[in-house]
Amino acid sequence: MATPTPCVGVCNVAWRRAEHLHRTQRIPHDIPVTWGNPVHCEGCVDRARRHLAELPELLVAVSLEPLYGQRGIPTASTTSAPTDTTPWPGQAARLLTDHIAGGLAETAADLRHLRRLGEHPIRTPGVREGAWISLTVRLLDAHADWLLQEHPLATESHEPARLGRDIIPSGNPAAQIAGWHRAATRFTRRDKAPETKRFAPCKRCGGPWLAESRDLRLVDDEPYIECQDPDCRALLTHAEYARYVKDLAAQELAAQRTPAHEDGAPEETAA
Repeated sequence: MATPTPCVGVCNVAWRRAEHLHRTQRIPHDIPVTWGNPVHCEGCVDRARRHLAELPELLVAVSLEPLYGQRGIPTASTTSAPTDTTPWPGQAARLLTDHIAGGLAETAADLRHLRRLGEHPIRTPGVREGAWISLTVRLLDAHADWLLQEHPLATESHEPARLGRDIIPSGNPAAQIAGWHRAATRFTRRDKAPETKRFAPCKRCGGPWLAESRDLRLVDDEPYIECQDPDCRALLTHAEYARYVKDLAAQELAAQRTPAHEDGAPEETAA
C-alpha cells in the first residue's frame, strides 16, 4: 500500500505554513493535515468539480457586463490601476473570457493527448462560444479524477512559484480551475467582502493584528484567524480563538473583583 501524502490543495495551505514555521523557527502547532487520496483529497476534487460546473454561468455573467455596465454590488475585493490607454467597451470582459476559455481549451487538448482520446479541433467550427465552453467543461468534469490524481502536474503545489521578480502560476489543473473561477467570481462581484471584525490582541505577540484570512480558508469550514504582523504570523482556529478570548475575559473579571490597596497593589484576601 502506498504511503499517504498530504493533499497538495488549498485545504493544507495553513498546515504547510505552520510546518514551515515549525522547521525554520521551531514554533509548535496543532493544525491537522488533510491527506491526499492519493494526491488531492475528496474535498479538493469536489471543489474543483463545483468550480468547473459554475464556470459556464459565470462567463455568461461576465459577457453581460458590457451590456449593463454594472458588475453587481460593489465590494472591497477589487482594485483598479491607472492606464495609458482608454479601453473599448467590453474589453475587460472579452479579455477575461478569452483567458478562461483559452485555458479550458488548452487543458482539454492536453487531456485528449495524454489519455489518447484522439485528435479534436480546439474549437469546433460553427459551434457557438457558450455551447463550446459547456462541452469543454463537461469533458473536463468527466475526467476530473484523472486530472487531479494522475495528471503529470497534479502533484505540483497550488501556490505560485517566484523566479526573481516574476511569479510563475502553478500548472496543477486544480489550481488553474480555482484561478479561473476566482477571476470570474471577482469580476462579477460575487465574492462577498468579509465584514470588518474587531479581534483581541494577538496571543503570541500582543499586537492588534489579528484578522480572518481569506487565503487560508478550510474546506466547508470557517476561516483561520491569523496575525498580520510579518514577524509573528500566528494562526488560530475559531475554536482556539474562542477559548483564548474566554480566558482573557476570565482574567479581566478576576482582576476587577480583586480588592486593591490605596497604592494600587492587590489586597490579600483572608483565608
